[in-house]
Amino acid sequence: MSLQAHWDDRYENNPASKLSWYQEQSPEVEFVNESVGKGTPIIDIGGGLSPFVDQLVDLGFTNLTVLDVSSFALAEGQKRIPGKQVEWIHSDIRTWQPERMYGLWHDRAVFHFLTEEADQVSYWGKAKDTLVPGGFIVIGCFSENGPEQCSGLPVARHSTGDLVAAMGDEFEVLESARRIHRTPSGGEQEFSWVIAQRI
Repeated sequence: MSLQAHWDDRYENNPASKLSWYQEQSPEVEFVNESVGKGTPIIDIGGGLSPFVDQLVDLGFTNLTVLDVSSFALAEGQKRIPGKQVEWIHSDIRTWQPERMYGLWHDRAVFHFLTEEADQVSYWGKAKDTLVPGGFIVIGCFSENGPEQCSGLPVARHSTGDLVAAMGDEFEVLESARRIHRTPSGGEQEFSWVIAQRI
């Protein structure tokens, strides 16, 4: 099964509220709303059916992009937000070639699916090259104490220190923390979160 087929199956055959990564609200939205203007180009990596972009639209943000490997998730997103505030990109982050710059890069739980070092290095190269100077990255992934797999796929777990080291000296770290995500089934998953600014 291809990666797209895998994620299409997960989204299409499971209620969104039952998926392990489901959140009613994205807490990162508060930082975004306080840190950048409403017209700032923002990209949500692996946005899927996340409420992140919906919340930003409700707050008046107008220059939003969602990238996801699942065509089903993107189609559902377009049904929720049918206007022009959001550009929907169907692509795998590993092969995606950005065509514009962004002022904020948001990723909750895509980076930990990149288990190959070359893909991880490529990810940070894209983040660096795609963010404008002074732009922000907000990233969360399974911590070193998090699950070893998700949705039937292996993951690479990272401490906040791992994320900071991977960013290199092109970013200034503004905040780092470990947070617990409580799944709809009542389980707990520890995430590493880092907010940094492109130098």
